[in-house]
Amino acid sequence: MLGAASSSTTDVQGWLYQLLRWAGVGQSAAAHVQQVLVKPISVVLVILGALLFGWLGTRVIRHWIAAAVRRAAARADSARAERRAVTLTAMAANIWRVVVGVVAFFVALGAAGLDLTPLLAGATIIGATIGFGAQSIVKDFLSGFLLTVEGQFDIGDTICVGTTTGVVEDLTLRVTRLRAADGVVWYLPNGDIRLLGNTVRGWGRAAVDVPAPPAVGVDRLLAAVQDAAQDVHADPHLSGAFLEAPVVWGLVDVAVDSITARVTARTTFGQREAVERAIREAVVRRLQPLELGGQGAASG
Repeated sequence: MLGAASSSTTDVQGWLYQLLRWAGVGQSAAAHVQQVLVKPISVVLVILGALLFGWLGTRVIRHWIAAAVRRAAARADSARAERRAVTLTAMAANIWRVVVGVVAFFVALGAAGLDLTPLLAGATIIGATIGFGAQSIVKDFLSGFLLTVEGQFDIGDTICVGTTTGVVEDLTLRVTRLRAADGVVWYLPNGDIRLLGNTVRGWGRAAVDVPAPPAVGVDRLLAAVQDAAQDVHADPHLSGAFLEAPVVWGLVDVAVDSITARVTARTTFGQREAVERAIREAVVRRLQPLELGGQGAASG
């Protein structure tokens, strides 16, 4: 039984204890050296491993996020893409280093011989409580991170989220701030953004429907719409907004008291509404004499 206890003690002491005993060092001295050297060396090795692991992980993160942001920037044509790439890369790298540091801290405590069971039990309960109560916040942060990486919208873009439409004034990892046309500021948690429309990305299509009384006549209405669209297209202030010449579709609706013609044009992003307003004004100016003439003929 004594031999079994001695063998168990030797196994617990480890390889350094056995080496020192083989070299002729006394049992107490070997145990003391084991306690003094092995645990600090283990802690140092854990720290060095954490530093190496954190450095390698940071390199991988920087490469992956940089590639993802470059692809998103190529689709978005955003001047903020480079700054967003630097911000996201630094943020992800910091998160990775914090995670590695926390894990290395607990591993180092275990290597130093401390009992982590009470600490881990308390941390598990606290973490579960916080995680359950803050799961919506975590969802918002993750959604904001993905929205920013993918470049779905940028500050200054006009977006539609559900029934809310406005200009993006600020974008953080947790919330997106919109300014509606009536001046109301909307705060949208990023986790609630499921279906999003960006109205100023790439190109837009201006579409104007022009209703008129049947007395104006189909030919005169279409001619007025065509001439008005051509005048706006030739306007030097708006000619750069057109990506193609306006196209008159013809009549798109016929009712007892009105006929409706439609004209469309492909425009640059952000200029669609300006082109639509200009076409409406030009059409109204051309239709007013026609309506007056039609009313005079009808009264005569």
